[in-house]
Amino acid sequence: MEHYPSRDWERLYRDVFSYDRVYHFLCAPSDTHNCLLPAHVKNDVITRLGPSFGYGKAEDIYGNKASSRWDPRICQKGLAMVNRIYGPRRIKHPMVRKGFKQWVEAGFPRDEEGRVAEQYRRRGEDEWVKADWDEATRLVAEAVSNIARTYSGPEGQGLLRRQDYDSATVEATGGAGTQVLKARGGMPLLGATRIMGMFRFSNSLALLDAKVRGLDPAEARGGRMWDSYSWHTDLPPGHPMVTGQQTIDWDLADAENAELVIPWGMNWISTKMPDSHWLTEAHANGTKVVTITVEYSSVANKSDEVLVIRPGSDGALALGMVHVILKEDLYDEDYVKSFTDLPLLVRTDTLRLLSPEHVIEDYRPRDLEHATVLGRDQSPLIAAEQPSQIIPEQLRRQWGDFMVWDMQADGPLVISRDEVGRNFAERQVEPAPFAEHTVTLKDGTEVEVSTVGELVRQYVMESFSPEQVAQLTWAPAGAIESLARQIAHHRGKTLIAVGMGPNHFFNNDCKDRGIFLLCALTHNIGLHGRSCGGHLCLREIPHPRHRRHHPRPRAGAWQFHPGPADGAPRAGGAPQDSQRGHHRPRFRHTGTRRGRRRDKERRSQHHLFHSHADRLIRLLLHRLVRRLSPPDARGARSG
Repeated sequence: MEHYPSRDWERLYRDVFSYDRVYHFLCAPSDTHNCLLPAHVKNDVITRLGPSFGYGKAEDIYGNKASSRWDPRICQKGLAMVNRIYGPRRIKHPMVRKGFKQWVEAGFPRDEEGRVAEQYRRRGEDEWVKADWDEATRLVAEAVSNIARTYSGPEGQGLLRRQDYDSATVEATGGAGTQVLKARGGMPLLGATRIMGMFRFSNSLALLDAKVRGLDPAEARGGRMWDSYSWHTDLPPGHPMVTGQQTIDWDLADAENAELVIPWGMNWISTKMPDSHWLTEAHANGTKVVTITVEYSSVANKSDEVLVIRPGSDGALALGMVHVILKEDLYDEDYVKSFTDLPLLVRTDTLRLLSPEHVIEDYRPRDLEHATVLGRDQSPLIAAEQPSQIIPEQLRRQWGDFMVWDMQADGPLVISRDEVGRNFAERQVEPAPFAEHTVTLKDGTEVEVSTVGELVRQYVMESFSPEQVAQLTWAPAGAIESLARQIAHHRGKTLIAVGMGPNHFFNNDCKDRGIFLLCALTHNIGLHGRSCGGHLCLREIPHPRHRRHHPRPRAGAWQFHPGPADGAPRAGGAPQDSQRGHHRPRFRHTGTRRGRRRDKERRSQHHLFHSHADRLIRLLLHRLVRRLSPPDARGARSG
């Protein structure tokens, strides 16, 4: 064609990606990634979301900078967040379960044991009715107040016992009805209120307890929290039990420093979408990936090997691999001696650690050179200024010192918390990690002692052979032996990423203990490229000297190209449309009457989206405070 009659449509096409303003927000829809996303707004409507660039500018107090390869941080859930804001299924107003509302309006009827009638408790079957914010917060505040009053004092504790609550649980309430009120939001709610929001609300219920029981505020008790370990199991319960820390974790970027990565019950590709490239890039650059899972997950098809096991048998699998490593002497002897508690002596008559006080007359714990013992009246420095580990004096006395069997002296030897790692080597002590001996106590009696390692070895060798574990886990015995040998072969270069799924079983702390033992035997704890951690895998800044830099693979799922001809950016972070070569606009035809009406509806939904969770908590607290205030104060306040 020599002449093209009209090209106005090109301007309309290019204007699809124009916007009036941009603001940033933290995306936490149902997880803990907390990506910083820019929202592009046109006519007061968010038209698209995209990634924020600049993570490589982050710098720690030591001057180490993060890698720019964290950019771009966004996933499909972040891209689709606009649908959560403007989607037709979005709840635009408070809703109350019909039976709950009837129970409140009927005056909270209960039977003689304090139970609520079945007609009010039809959860999952009942219908929902619309309410406004004042009504919703009134209903919740009145119910909270009634529950606290019902279960306060001896009468309330009697009702709990008649409802078959454990006596220890009843005693733990201390007669405070607020102690039976438990708060814990799901991940989406915690994303809006932040994790501390529910804790603050639960603690504020002490105001209600003070009013109900007539106590001084200092003696009142707040509510209880559903914690992240025993209830939500977002975090591995065995980690604080074994280490005293909240969760042992590592940087997802550290996958490229490992020779072997084991996603254990962790669907890295699906649940860590913004960070899945660290795994795929490490794999592309030679890191071996072996997945332990209960299904053929999305991370399984990115793996070299897949070990499918019976759900809940993770602890047995870990001990089965420990069996192979101990039987074939594949453990790191130097690390086991100097960094683990396996050489510590245990009395076989009490199954408690042998203390120097049992052997040496008038023994006093040694002064520590590599830790600071904090007196009862002393306050610690802020964390950044603490020169060494802080140990309260009472805890230091409780821990005391320990004893090992020195193979050079062929006798028991006292060690303190100072003797660990290279400090252990400087003392030229050679403890036996697997041994049994007899020790004479200070009163002249003799007791048999065994090292922690020997007790563990006997238990594992008797009960967790690959054949026995195969029956428990449904995994082939040969596969268990093979993976154990691979972990030992990649000593000091194995990363084990444990997901949230294995936490959802009784006694799940045993799985954490087993995995820690497996990693301790093979020197795979605490350094770049060798660690085991929970599913969070916090994004920290690795020290640059430990980084192994690789070029980012050119072919991948994410493509970012220049925008249309006028230079307007594309829908940042959206998957590239391979058929069209461009991104399809999310909203179109905004100039039509129908489009304007839709924009108006979306604007109203956009305003509803902001701070609903915060408003609910504020209104609920306001209602509770009003109920706690005397009538004259309420009248004065309302007037």
